[in-house]
Formats: sequence, C-alpha cells, structure tokens
Amino acid sequence: MPAALSFAIAAHQRGDWKEAERLYQEILTQDPSQADAAALLGVVLGTRGAFEEGLAWGKHAIELDPHSGILRFHYGTVLMAAQRLPEALETLQKAVLLQPTLPQISYNLANALRAADRWDDAIAAYREVLRLDPSFVPAHNNLALSLVRRKDYETALSHAQQAIALDPTYAEGWITLCNVAEKLKQYDRALEAGIHACTLAPESAYAWFGRGVALNRLDRDVEAITCYERSLMLRPQDADTLDNLAQSYQSLNRLEEAEALFRQTVVAAGQVILDEEGGEIDETAYGNREWHLALIELLRGKYTQGFARYRARVKAIPELRRPSYPFPLWKGESLQDKTILVCDEQGFGDTLMLARFLPVLKERGARLVFSVHPVLAPLFEGWQAVDQVVTHGTSVKTGDVFCSSFDLPHRLGVTLDTVPQQVPYLPLLPPDAATRLPAEGFKIGVVWGGSPLHKSDAKRSVPLSVFARLFEIRGALFYNLNRDLKHGDAEILPAYPVQNLLPLLTDFAQAARLIGQMDLVLTCDTATAHLAGALGKKVWILLPFAPDWRWLTDRADSPWYPTARLFRQPAPGDWGSVMTEVEEALRQEVAPYLSCGKPVLSAISRGP
Repeated sequence: MPAALSFAIAAHQRGDWKEAERLYQEILTQDPSQADAAALLGVVLGTRGAFEEGLAWGKHAIELDPHSGILRFHYGTVLMAAQRLPEALETLQKAVLLQPTLPQISYNLANALRAADRWDDAIAAYREVLRLDPSFVPAHNNLALSLVRRKDYETALSHAQQAIALDPTYAEGWITLCNVAEKLKQYDRALEAGIHACTLAPESAYAWFGRGVALNRLDRDVEAITCYERSLMLRPQDADTLDNLAQSYQSLNRLEEAEALFRQTVVAAGQVILDEEGGEIDETAYGNREWHLALIELLRGKYTQGFARYRARVKAIPELRRPSYPFPLWKGESLQDKTILVCDEQGFGDTLMLARFLPVLKERGARLVFSVHPVLAPLFEGWQAVDQVVTHGTSVKTGDVFCSSFDLPHRLGVTLDTVPQQVPYLPLLPPDAATRLPAEGFKIGVVWGGSPLHKSDAKRSVPLSVFARLFEIRGALFYNLNRDLKHGDAEILPAYPVQNLLPLLTDFAQAARLIGQMDLVLTCDTATAHLAGALGKKVWILLPFAPDWRWLTDRADSPWYPTARLFRQPAPGDWGSVMTEVEEALRQEVAPYLSCGKPVLSAISRGP
C-alpha cells in the first residue's frame, strides 16, 4: 500500500474526515486509477452527507476494478447512508459473492437486510458472519436484536451475553441485554444491564430508555421518569420515550402532565391529533399513537373526545382489528327495521359493562344479534334486549350492519352525565338446585384476584392474606367467587371461614345465580365487579392507585354502576390502608343485621 494511502486511511480511522478527504483527493489527483482511494473518498463524502458526490466516486472505483468485493462493500456503505436500500442490498449481495470469506461484508449485508425488515434473511446473514468469525461482537449483538423481532428471546439472550463476554466494555451489548431481559420478564437483570449501559455510554439515549423501562416494570416510576427525561435530553421528541414517560406520570396519577405528554407523543410520531370535538373521523385516519391519549381522556372523564378517539385501537392493537363481515360497519345511521350484529370485545367485564347499550339499540327499532364468548352466552340467552345470541366462531352471513360493543358509547353520543344507569339491566336468574345457598346470614361474595393473563393483574389483584382481617368480622358469611386462584391460594383458603363456590362457577349464568343471593360483593377490578353492578347488587370495588380508565379518579362512586362503592389505594401497592377503610365500612354494614335480633351463623363449612 502506498504511504500516502496509509496516511489517508489512518486519518479516516481516527475520524479526521477533513484530513482523510484531503489526502484521498491528493492521491486521486496524482493517480486517478487508485480504486481504493476513490472508494474510501466516497465513504468519507457519504459520512458528511455529500451522497451524490460520494456515490459517484464509489461507482468510479467499481469501474476501475469490477471484481473487487471490498470496493462494492464501500459503495454499499454509502448507499445505506443515502437510504437507497434496494441498491445497497443488491450491491452488498454482489460483494459477498465476490468475497464470501470477509465477515465485515456479510455483516453489512445483514444490517441492510435488517433495515429492509427481512428478519429471517438477516438472522441467517448474521449467523454466517459468526461462522466466519465467532468473536465478531457487533454481529452477536445485532443477531440478538433480530431474534427479539422473532420473539426468540432465549436465543437472543445467549447472543447478547456472548457479545458482553467478548467485550465487557461494549455498551450496545448491555443495552441489548437490558432489552432482552425485559422481554423475558427478568426485570432485576434488565435493570442491572441498563445501569451498566448508562455507565459505559452516559450519552446514549437508548441506554437511559432501556433502564427506564426496567424501572417501570419494577414499579419504580419516579426513578423511571428521571431516566426518560435524561433520554429525551439526548434524543428530543422521541415518540417511544415520550409515550413511556407519559405512562409513568399516569402511574403516579399525574394525569394532566400525562395527557399533555401523550399529545406530544402523537405529534412527535408525525401524526395529527383528531377528534378534539368528537366529530366524525374515518378511523383509518388515526395514528397508532392516539390510543394512549384516548385512554387518559376517558380516565379524566372526557367521554366525547375519548370514546371517539378510542377507535384508534383498531390500528394500534393488532388483536383488535376489525373482523370481516359481508355487511358494512355501523356509523350511527338509523337502525329501524335493520339487523345489527354487535360483537363483544376485549375482556368479559367490558362485555358486561357495555351490554347496557343494547336495549338502546333495541328501542331504536333494530333486530339485534349479539356475538359473545361461549362462557358468557348462557347469561344472555333469552334476554329481551337481543334477538339472537351467537358465540365466537359462528358464521354470521346475513345482516345490515355490524359494530363492536366498544363502538356504542361513541355512536350513541355518551357523555359522563348520560351513561345509562338503570340497573339491573341483565337478566336476574333465580338460583337452581346447584347454586341455591342457605337463606340465613349476611352473605358477602369475595374476589381478590383476576386472570393472570391480564397485563395489569399484578397491580389490580389483592393477596388473599390481606383479606384475613375481614374474615374475622362477626355476623358476616363469606363466599369465594374467585375463579382464578393464585399460587398458594388453594393451600391457605381452607384455613379461612370462607365457603368455596369455585366448583359452581362454570359460566357467567351460574355466577349470576350466586351473586343474586349475596347481600354484598367485595371484589378487586375484575369481571365480577361488572356482573354484580349490572345485576344491581351492592358491590364494593378495590382499586389500585392508578386504576383502569372506567373508574375515573378521586371519587367513591361510579357513573357506570349506581350500586358500586370504590375503595382506592392511597399509594401504589398500599392494600393495607384500603382494607382498614373496608373493614370499618363492613363493620358498619353488618351492625344493623346483628342488632335486628336474627340468629348469626358463627361458622360455615370451609373449603370445597
């Protein structure tokens, strides 16, 4: 290699672009046939954004030596920088064919495939790099990131660990490890990796973001906010960071700040905030960032805007895409003498809550077909508000329009003051032989835990042991209505004076027969709360510090259920204070029953 070229490459490698460019130019002035200098000059020019000039020199280099894989590799690098991805892929593929044993060329090809969202091809290319050079640290790292996209988290974890083992000072590897560990729900490990990443790369927005996510998962929102704010200083207006920061504010009930940030997130994502007045907007016009904004608007009682914007869910959440039917989506037009198919959506509690709107459709002259989960169907069979109940998977080929149950509040123009409050609105089913309970005693149905599949179950569910102080209240008979027992519940439940009705809870109709015999239902935020409220039963609902949107904020009543009383955590995780309040209220509730002279049952059979 000529000495002049060696000096130019040395300047290039130390990042002295101006000096490298000057030296490459001098070489080419003296010898225009110097292909290496031409290709590397193209790379330097591309680095400083002079793409057209850089690509011209790259092409010149390939013309000088069309059989060189290295020259095509350099040209492909400039094409990638210029965001000319199809040409970059073609160029790098040819470079690999010409020089298949150079891992750096295969690595750049893998990066180009990854940029093109060709994840399987990228994974194969990274593995080829590691076959050629098992110690290629960035290839281990980027392979891990590609495997995350394929949800192969265990293999991704292995490669992230290998990258770090090969180079413990490689900050990108720690950032990736933080990301993968979080996906595996290894939150302590993710936080440790995030701390390492921030130490090694304190100016990396991604390091601070990953650390913030790990802190979020550990319910350390105050610390997470600090990390997200640091990340935004380094990468202003990043939509993901703004979104996570807003969610942290929401978790701390700093709702005004959260809503402002969610609005900022929409704008940062290049989207337009729609439906400020709840007007008619084509739902396909929504950006996927408006989903969280809708949720916080609903939490703050802004139902006109919130329910209109709630339609953003069909773009934001793949599982909530519109089903396909041979008739159109209902958009609020007259239903007189028309058949409408209403499909339930999301959780069982959502279906029960929104069923209140079906009688309204019936009053408008509609014939109504209601599609629900099979476990809900027995509850709605024979209900006057619907003409036909079908279960998921049933083919419905005839009708005039369809909609989701979650479309109804918007289409019916519901506001905070106009939520239909007439209860009961579901059928009152009398007990049958299997569900009939003794007539004596003040009966309290209890639910302490929801489905473990719910994303917020850890926050909304209450440890069974926390209920122990309530079970000692004289004059109250407790019945277990909890369908989803947590780990260890089956072992400790028989020790409490609680009649276990779990074997009878085969569907929601049977649950309704049991709830109908209760004097009070005491539950965390589960479908049982909605079922009891819809049946007009007195229900006390235990809420986490940052509750679901439907429970609003700073109130003990609910516009959805007039018989409900809300007990809220004063701080995250503080069920003890909630139970102190519930215990006092429950003793007052039972006291009149004790003073009326009726016999009190001091014990009931325990266990199944």
